[in-house]
Amino acid sequence: MAKLVADTSQFVLVTINDAVGLKRRDAEDSDAVFVDFCAPALSYRATSAVKQQGLSKAVGIKGALRPRVLDATAGFGKDAYLLASQGCRVTLFERDPLVCALLRDGIARARGTSDPSLAETLARMALIEGDFLSHSADGEWDVVYLDPMFPESKKSARVKKDMFALQEHLGAADDGEQMWLRACEVACKRVVVKRSKSAPLISAAKPDIQYKGTSSRFDVYLTPK
Repeated sequence: MAKLVADTSQFVLVTINDAVGLKRRDAEDSDAVFVDFCAPALSYRATSAVKQQGLSKAVGIKGALRPRVLDATAGFGKDAYLLASQGCRVTLFERDPLVCALLRDGIARARGTSDPSLAETLARMALIEGDFLSHSADGEWDVVYLDPMFPESKKSARVKKDMFALQEHLGAADDGEQMWLRACEVACKRVVVKRSKSAPLISAAKPDIQYKGTSSRFDVYLTPK
């Protein structure tokens, strides 16, 4: 049975089987989406070098090197989790209160399991509710990671259920370039921007490196301090 937690004009947070989910106000409870760090698909990605190769290369994981990462647009936290599973310490910023509530719930439920490797990964993740642009961003990070929402091409296949809900709720970012400029100030070594494969650059500046996948790419801007 679902219990209403919080709502906005179009979306509501509900609890279903002790998990907090996000759904449209007029949707069925079965359409709710959750943050689930125990999901088999995510676990598979975390143990498959091929599945996360582009992300790993983009942030600079090499040999024993594990950069300190600030994920300025955490979303559902999947990329942050994948980086933490490889040994990176990741600080997650999420400015939307509903999405942040999903993240908190997902982290809490995952910490309640008996999986030691999962506990080790989560211990490397620190969640901050707030806007990266207005936060002092104290501390030092080697990498600032940006994955701002961007308008989907009409030709693109419909994204997975959870990402579709996130895009519909948050909408396309209109401050991407501003976030990129701030990231360049904060990052000690590089800024990594995740984009759909055909999306325009986040700014007029050309990336120093690009890693392209089948549906997305990582634009890397070097910021040696």
